[in-house]
Amino acid sequence: MHHIFCTLSSVHRTNPFSQNGQSNWVQTLTWHNKAILPFWVLLVCVITIPQTAHGGAWPMEKGKGQTISTLTWQGARRGYDRHGKALVDLSFQKYENAIFLEYGLTSRWTIVARPALQTVRLRTADIIDEANGFGATELSIRRALPGWKKWVFSVQSGAFIPGSVENGFDKPLGQRGLDWEVRALAGQAVRLNGKPAFIDLQLALRERSRGSGDEIRFDATFGWMFVRDLQLQLQSNIVVGLPSSRSAIRTIDSLKTQASFVWFYKQNNGLQISVARTIAGRNAVRDTGITLGFWKRF
Repeated sequence: MHHIFCTLSSVHRTNPFSQNGQSNWVQTLTWHNKAILPFWVLLVCVITIPQTAHGGAWPMEKGKGQTISTLTWQGARRGYDRHGKALVDLSFQKYENAIFLEYGLTSRWTIVARPALQTVRLRTADIIDEANGFGATELSIRRALPGWKKWVFSVQSGAFIPGSVENGFDKPLGQRGLDWEVRALAGQAVRLNGKPAFIDLQLALRERSRGSGDEIRFDATFGWMFVRDLQLQLQSNIVVGLPSSRSAIRTIDSLKTQASFVWFYKQNNGLQISVARTIAGRNAVRDTGITLGFWKRF
């Protein structure tokens, strides 16, 4: 099983002081503002790494596919400020129900989709903000490339269709705007203590809409079937925000780690449990997440 599921997520808040449903904080916030701002405003920039699922570098077989249904809870009581220090008090909770799908169109082309329903609650100081609905839906296509020695390579291109909840790091809740991503993937099957394992590395550039800063992303996964039918996955996910064309929008950086166990109790079915933690960042929440998942290959 070389197909990998990453369950990292993000949420954005609606500004309760907006006009006509549109946030107006962006026009007033600048990097040089010395005033102490409520952190809920800062969280419009970013909560965490966006929750996206990516297949690994290995393509699906023609006519074959898999779905991964997940239920994720995330919570936090601290956030990282723009200097990378976890000094901001807050209360954050998010529930997400997502379905990740990948299907082999041919032996080289694989399609990927991921819709998600989200319920979010954030409290900072005297402000309580809540939202629920669909987040951005990912639609991508992946192309297998010629390999080299034991390495497998592929490229992936995708779009993120905006929904009514989370549509990007620095966008108010429900703000429209289509984001694009290109991703290079490399993987290798290895053995550890005589057991099958794999390494998967991914480097991506996400082009943001409406003046938001583009992002460079690096995802690394190590998977090991250390006992029969039970796989351990260790993952790290890095987001580096590039400067925005609009000086009012802050740059976001984040580093998240995740550990997962996937039990393949049948040949085509698996159960997943994951624990994730944001361990460093700027303008991000220091959240902890727990995910339960059901895998189905067809």
